[in-house]
Formats: sequence, structure tokens, C-alpha cells
Amino acid sequence: MSSLLQDLRLSLRLLAKTPGFTAAAIAVLALGIGLNTAMFSFVHALIFQARPFAEPERIVQLYTHDQKQPDSYRAFDYASYHALRERPDLFTGVLAHHLSLVGVGEAAGVRRAFADLVSANFFAVLGVQPARGRFFTPEEEKPGAALPVVVVSHLYWRTHGARDDLLGSTLRVNGRPYTIVGVAPENFSGTMMLVGPEFYFPLGVFDQLINDFEKAPATRALEQPGAFHLYLLARLQPGVTTEAARSALAGVSASLQALYPVTNRDQVLDLGPLPRFNTSRSPSGGTAGLGLFGLVLIGLTAAVLLIICLNLAGLLLARGHARRREIAIRLALGGGRLRIIRQLLVEGFVLALAGGAAGLFLAYHLMDLLLAALADRVPVALFFPGVGSGPALVATVFFCGLATLFSTLGPAVKLSRTDVLADLKLAAGDDTSTRRHAWLPRYPLVVAQIALSLALLIAAGLFVRMAHGAAAVDNGYRADQTIIAEVDASLGGYDETRTRVLYRDLGDRLAALPGAETASIGALIPHGMVGRNQPVQRAGFKLDPSATPATAAEGRAFWVPWNAVGTDYFAAMGVALQRGRRFTRTEVTDRDAPPVAIIDDTLARKLWPEGDALGRQIQLAPRDDAPAAQRPEPKAMEVVGIVSSVHNDFFEDDFRGAIYVPFAAGFMSNVHFHVRPAAGIAPSALAASVRQTIQAAAPGIPVFKVHTFRQHIENSLEFWALTLCSLLFLIFGGLAMAIAVVGIYGTQAYAVSRRTREIGIRLALGAEPTRVRNLILREGLALTLTGTILGLLLGLGLGQLLS
Repeated sequence: MSSLLQDLRLSLRLLAKTPGFTAAAIAVLALGIGLNTAMFSFVHALIFQARPFAEPERIVQLYTHDQKQPDSYRAFDYASYHALRERPDLFTGVLAHHLSLVGVGEAAGVRRAFADLVSANFFAVLGVQPARGRFFTPEEEKPGAALPVVVVSHLYWRTHGARDDLLGSTLRVNGRPYTIVGVAPENFSGTMMLVGPEFYFPLGVFDQLINDFEKAPATRALEQPGAFHLYLLARLQPGVTTEAARSALAGVSASLQALYPVTNRDQVLDLGPLPRFNTSRSPSGGTAGLGLFGLVLIGLTAAVLLIICLNLAGLLLARGHARRREIAIRLALGGGRLRIIRQLLVEGFVLALAGGAAGLFLAYHLMDLLLAALADRVPVALFFPGVGSGPALVATVFFCGLATLFSTLGPAVKLSRTDVLADLKLAAGDDTSTRRHAWLPRYPLVVAQIALSLALLIAAGLFVRMAHGAAAVDNGYRADQTIIAEVDASLGGYDETRTRVLYRDLGDRLAALPGAETASIGALIPHGMVGRNQPVQRAGFKLDPSATPATAAEGRAFWVPWNAVGTDYFAAMGVALQRGRRFTRTEVTDRDAPPVAIIDDTLARKLWPEGDALGRQIQLAPRDDAPAAQRPEPKAMEVVGIVSSVHNDFFEDDFRGAIYVPFAAGFMSNVHFHVRPAAGIAPSALAASVRQTIQAAAPGIPVFKVHTFRQHIENSLEFWALTLCSLLFLIFGGLAMAIAVVGIYGTQAYAVSRRTREIGIRLALGAEPTRVRNLILREGLALTLTGTILGLLLGLGLGQLLS
């Protein structure tokens, strides 16, 4: 230990004598280690981080599906939940919850946020205690109790000053006052990971807060039979395995069918692991796809660290050759070779630790920037443990060790093999190592840097091309200048009747704005946060969404995007009406109007490949989780118009088809108003009028994102993820290439400086300066070409992996 401390003191003195080299080495190591720490923290939280509650391995999610249709999973109703939680032989507890969007009134207005409507035992089953206050009581859970209480997340409490007087204060949600009675524990994100709700409400206020977040309007009260809204989680009894519980659920399924023969007919219970990032009704695949994603991210940053280490190894070799006399003297005085290697490794580890400390600081701010950019695009709270967590600190020390091995071990082993006699005879300016090729051991380091950095740049080019391709694709809309205003009246306390009247009035007001060519309403928007697909087929046939492509068109159902729109929607969005007519005002505003639909030409060709779909009858499956025996017969709709096909997301290989129904027939509270400016009117000038008009008509409801359709696409989460990946690859590849260029320059410059005597002799004997210059350039060009060829091969392999 004393000798290690001696090596440490010597290393600090030697590094202090070369402040320029030390600062440069620490800076590049901070960059490499910081990037790796930040990426490790993200991937660890994404895939491996334990859930923020007690014994998460004993928590399972319950599922139910029709035994005749194994893929037809659904949620649970309140009665089934009550029956299932009385199973102490299998579970210590069963909880119920339902995610929803709410409108939270604050000083700056109403904002949209995620909330979880939970049973009274929600926190107890998960095994967490409140950080402040209390959780819910059984009386607050009872359907229809409507006791206005709320528990806020620890993140919300902290961002609002961590005040003790927050408990007991009033929070306005969907236009109603709620009393804050508790604060959830720190880093508790509910049933998911990294993302979670800001607020928790008891199931007793379900009927007040339920909205159409789940892609289809939820109109049934909580305790109504067949109101399948709830997701169920259970904690297994100690000693009960997942397989044993799954086997026992067969008998539980029969009991539920006997208790509720209508709503649970043919239903089979199952269980599975708790999903990490959703509340799916069906068992999800967990993190299988995330593993490769995380491996790619870690691989990218590891490549940057490797390039930096190779560069630093070259610098250490150059610096070590200048210390050959020192090392030779130490060997001559009896210093062992292993001791020399250890001292050089300690010196490298000191550099790596200093770089790691600076890298932690860099990683902390990098993650802050990333989370801040992501928070602007999602209404959900982000629960990220940060780079100061225990695993991140351990990873940082590990990366420091790797950096030491990759950058220092090779040079230390090489320098410890020095020729003692030759190095002791070394005089100033008399370098016996100036022979041609004397520096070849360092050349592969430069070649490897060029190859790795070029491969990263190729990957960056692929992502940039994909991002630009997604932005430039012809999606079928001519709506770049169309202004989009997102509104949700339910978040301001409006019921459906008031909302219908309000939206009709807003449509008229926006259409009458000076400078507006046309205005209309749409329930959903392409590239939006929420989408909805429906199976559509010719009317009069039994619905068969699972039919294969070989099935005849007249009996096959095609799953296509669905939207409920206003009269002038297609004009506002620049979608051509090919045949037929648009919806009338009566069809758009009267829910009892005859059922009609407009489809695009792709769906028309699928349904009637050899005929015209205009004037024909179609039907779609109801978005209802009730048993098949309870489902109403699908209504036949007349096709009154055919429009051009459009893309609804970035990654469609071709047009899937689409169906549009009048807004009155597909009412949703979260809608988008589309206002098309007249010729010569700037969208920016009209956007302010759009916002003012909506706020004047309904001051209490939130207005989200008043911008053009092009801005909507560029601000979408999908496009943001593409551009972020492109930016990360460009940064990584650019930094790696810059470091590689510096490595080439440093290697060649030092090699040339050591060959001054040789070059002088060449010139004295009559060599042309141009030939000497070309000799040096050829050596650099050989390095560059070799690295480029290897980099292209690596880039091709990386491209295949990314695809």
C-alpha cells in the first residue's frame, strides 16, 4: 500500500509538470466517460432499474380474454375487481387503476397532465408509504362517492417548493376543486417506469374525470355492468409461484362466470409480468426489443470512448518516448519492470479519475437537457434517477478502469521493454529510434480511430437521411400553412352536451375570422399522440378482423385509421375530394342523422377492387369491450365521398386506407381545429387570432399548440426521436473524427520532429524539399486510406444492424 501511495504522489507530480498535456487528456476523457455514464444511466433506467415499490417480483398483472378468441383481451369492470380481490389463497392484495388525462388549473392557465384513478388499496398493495399526508380510504373508492381528494407525486410537490402547506390546499382539476391529502414517495412513478402520473385520484371520482384518452369515448359509469375500464394488478402470496397462480385462475374464471354470467361469459383469466412502460390490456413483450436498442446506444458511446482511449494511447506513447532516459535510469537502479508498468498505470488511472469526475458533471447536464427536451413533448411526468445514482457511480469507476487499460496498458508494456544501454547513451537530439517505421506500433491506433469515427458518421448519415425523408415524404396533405389548434373542453369541466354546442360555435367563429379561407374540426390528427384504427368491411357480412389476405374482399375487414371530422375538413387539410360530396352541416352536428362515411381511394380499392365504392354500404366494428352477445349490430353507412389517400405516420411503406365519419357520429372531447389562411395571409398573423377566438368563447378550457401543420409534424415525438438520434450520431461521429484527426496530426508531427536529423541529411545530400514533403504526406495518406476502407466496412455492418 505504501508503494502504491508513492506511485500516486509521483504521478501527481509528473502530471503537474505537464499541465497542457494533463488538461487535454482530462478533457477528452471527460467527454468519453461522461457520454458513457449518461448513456449507461439512461439504458439502466430503461431496462434494468428496479421498480419503485416493495418486492416488485411478486407483482403480476391480471388479464382476461374470450376463450373462443384468444387474442381478444379486454379490461375489467368494477364487479369483477371486487370478486377477484377476495382471493387470499392466491394474492395478498389486488389493486385496480385507470390512467386518464386531466386539465390542471394553475396560475398560467390550464395544462394537460396524466392522472391515475386508483383503488383505495393501490399504494398498500405496491408496498409504499406516503412521503407526506395520507393515501385514500375505502369510502373514497366507492363508485359515485365523488369525494374530491387527490394525492400528488413527489415530483409535483418538489417542483412546487416542497411546501408543507401544500397538504390541505386546493387543486382545480377539470374545473372542479380537489383537496391535496397526500404526497407519493420520492421516485414513485406508479405502475410504470421512467414515466408516470403526476396525480392520483380515488375511483370514487371516476365518473367525473373519465375522458376519451384511450382512443375511444368512455361513456359508461364505473359500477355499470360491462364498463370495462380497470386494469388489475395483484401481489402473489409468499410461496405462490406465477405458474401455480396461473393454474388456479382456471377455477377463478369459472367462479366469475357463475357470478356474472352475462359480462364474463367465455372469459378466461390469465396473468403475466407487469409491463414497464404501458398499461396494456394484453400481455406485452416486456423489454425484448429494448435490449438491442440499449446495446446499440451503449455501443455508440463505447466506440467514442475507445477512440478517445486510442488517441490518448498515442499521446502517451509519444510522451513516454520522451521519458525513456528516466525509465532506463529507474531500470538500471534496480526498478522492476512490473513496478514501472504499475506506476504508469497509476498515472493513467489518475488521469481517468479526473476525467471521470469531470464526466459526471458533464453527464448530469446532458441528461438534464435531454429530459427537458422530452418533457416539452409529452404530458406525462418523467421520473429519472439521474447520473448520481449508485449504479451510475459504479459505472463511472468502471469506465475509468476501462479507459486506463485501453489508453495506458499498451504504452506501459511497450515502454517497459526499453533498451537500457541505448537509452542511457541517448544524448539530446540523438534519437536512435528515428529509423523509418520506428513509430509503426502507434500507427494502428490512428487507423482504428479513423475507422471507428467514420463508421459512426455513416450511421449518422443514415439517421439524417431517414429524418429528412420522413419530413419530406408526400403524406397526401397540402396543409403546411394550415393552422392547428388543439382543444379539450372536458379538461375545463364541460360535459358532452355543452362541448358539442361549444365546438359548433367555435367552428363558425373560426371560419368567419378575417383572413381565414376555411375552418373545420377533426377528432384526431396524423402524427398525433393518440390514434385510432377500426376494422371496416362491406355491410351485411359477419365481421372477421382476423381474416387473411386470401379471404374474398366482400367478407374481409381491413384495419384502417379512423377520424371524425367536420364539413370543410378536407378543404382545410388540402386533401382532394375525388368523387362524391363532403359531409353536410346536419350530418356533422346531428348525432341522429343518417349514418354516412367518406373513405379514401386506397380503402375503396380494397373493398371493391373491381367496382366503384361510391354509394355502397360499409360497416365497422364497434369499439366496445362487451361480450360478443351484448354487442349491438354494426350500423351500415353509405359511402358518400372518396378522397385521396394520406399517410398517418412516418413509417408506413404504403397507404393503408382511411375512413372518416361526421363529427357528430364520432364525438371526442379532445379535438383539433384546422384553419386554412386565405391566399397572401401569413399563418403567424392568423394564429394569434385563432387562439384569442377560442379563449374568448371558452375562457376556462385549455388551448394547446396553436401552430401550423408542418410545425406539428416537426414537433411530434416520432420526429423528435428521429432528429435526436441523428443529432447524437452526428455529435458522436463528429467528435470521434475530430479526435482522430488530432491523433493523426499529433502522431505525424511528433514523428517528423524525431526525424529532424534524417530530414536534414536528406536535404544536405540534395533532396528536393517537395520530395521530402511528399514522403511525409504519403505516410499520412496511407494511414487515412487504410482507416477509411476499414471504416466503410464497419459502417456497412453497422447500417445492417441499425436497419
